[in-house]
Amino acid sequence: MSAADVKPPSRRPRDRGAQIAARAGELFAARGYQSVKMEDIAEAAGITPRAIYRHFDNKQALLAQVVHAQQGPVIELIERLGAEDDDSSPVQRLTALTEVHMDSRRLSVLWQREARHLQDAEYALIRKRTVALARDYIALIVAPFRPDLDPRDDATMFRAWTLGSVVSSSSYFDVTISRAQLVHELVEAAQRVIMSTTPEPEAAAARPAPTRRTPGSRREQLIAASAHAFRRSGYAGVSIDDIGHEVGLVGPALYRYFDNKADILIAAATRFSEWRALETLRALEREPRADRVVHRLISSYASLAAEYPELVSLSLTERLFLPAEVRERLQRAESETLAEWQRWLLEARPDLESQQAAVRVNVTRTVIDDCVRTGRLRSMPDFEADLRAVALATLGVDGASAPSA
Repeated sequence: MSAADVKPPSRRPRDRGAQIAARAGELFAARGYQSVKMEDIAEAAGITPRAIYRHFDNKQALLAQVVHAQQGPVIELIERLGAEDDDSSPVQRLTALTEVHMDSRRLSVLWQREARHLQDAEYALIRKRTVALARDYIALIVAPFRPDLDPRDDATMFRAWTLGSVVSSSSYFDVTISRAQLVHELVEAAQRVIMSTTPEPEAAAARPAPTRRTPGSRREQLIAASAHAFRRSGYAGVSIDDIGHEVGLVGPALYRYFDNKADILIAAATRFSEWRALETLRALEREPRADRVVHRLISSYASLAAEYPELVSLSLTERLFLPAEVRERLQRAESETLAEWQRWLLEARPDLESQQAAVRVNVTRTVIDDCVRTGRLRSMPDFEADLRAVALATLGVDGASAPSA
């Protein structure tokens, strides 16, 4: 089944309904679905709240329309590329796909952050179309570059999924280079991902899987429970009592550990930020070869993110609910991490310009974060090896040899 076979709902004409959806999409992307009220959308659209209900049954229906509208141009492009009379090259197809994603910049943000708020049927439909798109990418783009790959293999699907992450990654960062230069960088990164190879299984793969034991600390239990609950239902959809119930704490006993729900979110988000900083320091201290530091930085972050996907998700999807001063502090810490990656990428690749390196590290971070939050990919047997391979490929550095022990 292709994405074209999974038809979206019939489009409404470009009337008041389309205008309402456009304003809603802007607000959902900027402030988060749960923070936006129907009154906010009505005000932005210049109408009364009652008028919205002439076009949409509820806010979930509005969100569904926004996501469908953003995904529509991608589906239309894939239909054109799959037509019998299409004679475009794989590079031309990649370029067109990158361009259409840049014109639908809210799609990735809304899908990754807000799709959990869709009704089950709508979520299932959009998810089905997303999987179908990945299969279309294999047929239309991956296979022409890599005829040696079996389209049914996990490694092939992994590269198709990552290709989609690369071409849509510009939704998550801002750079000062021109649109044409950015498109060029993303297309080349996608090609490197497609051409990347997974290293032979490492000796580490033979080690027994780590045992996740529940800590005795109630505070640690609450942080772990909050990460799971926030990812499932969103910050606004979970109460502090809901989190307490998950670990058997209610009433005054709960408040011995955290004063309120915001404190739990701050603790969880700060924890991931500090762990990321620790992995950066370890990479700098443990890698004796300067030209290999970037490999250690990327590999250590990929391992951390793969081990704690719920903290990755929380740091991305719930940041809008952090107090402003905390959000700014964590964003500075994240920027410092990316600056370190950029510094050592330029050490490994002195032929690159600073802005090229900035694009590459942002794409790499986006790819890692996307992959670890995708259960379909995490369940693949060689997930971490594939993740490191495609992450290093987005940077354009050789990942054949492992960092020093």
